[in-house]
Amino acid sequence: MKIKHLILLATFASLLFAVNACKSEDEPDDNDPVLTITSPTDNESFLGQIHIALNATDESLHEMSIKVTRDDDGWIAFEAAPEVHDLTTFNYDTSFAATGVTGLTDMTLTVEVEDHDSHIVTKTVKFTAQ
Repeated sequence: MKIKHLILLATFASLLFAVNACKSEDEPDDNDPVLTITSPTDNESFLGQIHIALNATDESLHEMSIKVTRDDDGWIAFEAAPEVHDLTTFNYDTSFAATGVTGLTDMTLTVEVEDHDSHIVTKTVKFTAQ
């Protein structure tokens, strides 16, 4: 009877290990900063001015980077590193001219936010500009 219990316990422990090992690094952790991008939205199209609006929250934010790149060649259309150090919430809202963009152009917004515990959250949004 004891052998059956040991086998059952070993099987259960193996399953727990397998489930934890399969957790994706993309899955949010309860301690990760919360990043919400409200503009642009996926596949949104801008004419002239590109609008960026987002919010980040955490017990203690550390750093943030915001970058808009042209998809075909990686050219940086916009870049910012707002001061978020020690804040618990941060709202960002800006617009910029789509200079260097000719015709309908695929673009990507990438936002990365890090807290003081080195938890990093990165989000991207694909949109078009002209």
